[in-house]
Amino acid sequence: MVFSSTAQAFQVAVVSHKPLASIERLVQATAEQTGARVSSVVWDKAIDWKIYDAVVLAGPKAVELWQSAGTPAVAVFVSRIVTEQAKTKLASAVYIEPPLSRQIALAKAILGNDRSMGILAQNAQSLSLARFAGQPLSALNVTPYFVDQYDSLNRALVDLLKKNQALIGVYDLELFSSSNIKNILITAYRQNKPLIGPSSAYIKAGALATTYSDLDDVARRLSQILLTGVKEGVWPAADYNPYFHVRYNEQVGRSQNLVLPQEAQLRQMISELEATP
Repeated sequence: MVFSSTAQAFQVAVVSHKPLASIERLVQATAEQTGARVSSVVWDKAIDWKIYDAVVLAGPKAVELWQSAGTPAVAVFVSRIVTEQAKTKLASAVYIEPPLSRQIALAKAILGNDRSMGILAQNAQSLSLARFAGQPLSALNVTPYFVDQYDSLNRALVDLLKKNQALIGVYDLELFSSSNIKNILITAYRQNKPLIGPSSAYIKAGALATTYSDLDDVARRLSQILLTGVKEGVWPAADYNPYFHVRYNEQVGRSQNLVLPQEAQLRQMISELEATP
């Protein structure tokens, strides 16, 4: 949806800690959808930010550097945890990760509602920050496994896989780090149990499926936030991106003899579920 026909031009700076091609694409898409004068700016404490109607802080480093309290700031490409830690200086934000409820819905749609599934998380606090809506996990036949309650990550993982038909990963760059993901995937593969999520970056490594928001999805939601905040004076609360795609690892699906639903149809179904009160 393009808003330029109804919006008078206002000025927005998309702030990053260094020049990035992805930022330039975000600038262009946001300008097209809002009709605003949008420019990319590498952070500099000497800049007079008051000349802008709003700033977009792209990434955790930009959020960390941000100090101005006079201009509304919207964070993108940041996790919920980063946003929570910086909420006093942000007007709004779009979380980079998908909500846990969406990943669970994806897993259920692929594998079936009757399949038991386990969530691997560092601790109870990290899972609460992931936040899920609606029913309790137990009603969904989903059980959390917390690494801090075991002697090691591997023990938690083996216990989860022994008792469940799939593993759902939460967005945690420490738990699902490059040093851990190989062990997680190999262990799950040996037991023929798929990993759902935690983000698109893990699909190539061997995860079965995930939901994710691409740059166009981010620009679409960001444009809505800017138009509402600048034009109406009401900034939407920081939240997950309602616009997303589904991505599969087709080879993993074949190896586990799974018939994968069409990505577009699955996205539509999950979107409709999320829109239901």
